[in-house]
Amino acid sequence: MAFPTLKQTLHALDDAKLSQSQASLDCLFAVLRASYDDDQLSKYDKLSDQYSDVTDGSDLQQDVVLAMPHFRSCDVTELIPALIGYYKDDDQFYELGHALISLVFPRKRSAVLPETLIESQREVLAALTETDAIWISDATFPTLLKGRGLPTGKSKAQQLVTKRKKQG
Repeated sequence: MAFPTLKQTLHALDDAKLSQSQASLDCLFAVLRASYDDDQLSKYDKLSDQYSDVTDGSDLQQDVVLAMPHFRSCDVTELIPALIGYYKDDDQFYELGHALISLVFPRKRSAVLPETLIESQREVLAALTETDAIWISDATFPTLLKGRGLPTGKSKAQQLVTKRKKQG
């Protein structure tokens, strides 16, 4: 996909809440990928400036990440490793941690069991438990985890991942 224009990006962000098309997800992921790619950073910076101008100062990268959980109906399997990598580069980008959880874990009332974890879920939990920032400083993270049947503490989440590894 060619680097998205401002018009395409605005459309994709609007579409995230409406139809969640694969084309919109591809557009937004291209924008996010560019924000972490030194070779595309100048294109991203220009788009980000344009976006900020038309949205009264909104942050493009943050808005793209906030839109990601709306794409649960799309196949995000291939995006998860890259999103994990971006999170590892910036573990204080809590919204990205939230997006990762929301993309791979559906809402659920009962506790997630180790034997029910799929690979992408295990990878996301493993990545999130490698750092402390989101567990210590993000007051809304436990609520997100609880709503998906996940442990709200880092050590319990690590145990869930470890049990899955031993059983797998």
